[in-house]
Amino acid sequence: MTIDVNLSRTDEVFFDNLDDIIEDTMVQMFILHPKNASEIAEAQQNASEYESLFYSLPLHLRGEADENCVAFSISSDEDVASLPDTTKPLIVDQSFLNDSIVTALKDARGIILNATSANNALENFYVSLGAGTIGSFDTETLSALSMDRIVLQSSYPDHGFDEIFSTVKVISDAMFRPEQSIIARATKSSLELFGFRKS
Repeated sequence: MTIDVNLSRTDEVFFDNLDDIIEDTMVQMFILHPKNASEIAEAQQNASEYESLFYSLPLHLRGEADENCVAFSISSDEDVASLPDTTKPLIVDQSFLNDSIVTALKDARGIILNATSANNALENFYVSLGAGTIGSFDTETLSALSMDRIVLQSSYPDHGFDEIFSTVKVISDAMFRPEQSIIARATKSSLELFGFRKS
């Protein structure tokens, strides 16, 4: 089993092929990150219909969360101002990180989507790796990265679900670890972070 922690958006092709995606790739859980009201409504509707779909909400909209919301996202100053008010994990995109955001998040836990560096200052955050960003890491950086800090993303529809496994192969080659062990650790980490399995 694999968890895609960054499904950028759903579309008709995704839903038409969902059973095949799950069967062929063993990606069995998908986390959406809607940003505006229409995207949130759509994500909540889809998550209520498909047991493999979950979502995050912008932190300042946390009051709209239902049982399928597994995390809150940080993408605005309004979200940063709400930081003391949550026990759910936080999702932040690498592009939004700066020194002040890193300082604000230092005691939080969550995932850095589209990670392009190890982000060692945020030691309680997983780095989400996928086809779109794995090229930002050289072999030395990847080999020094703990398997306990890695989760996996597709960024579909920009990248396909099979590309998760191309990413895993790059990590495996750098770490000299079996691909299956990297997938298993990333899955375990994701399940624990989102509260599906006790740590």
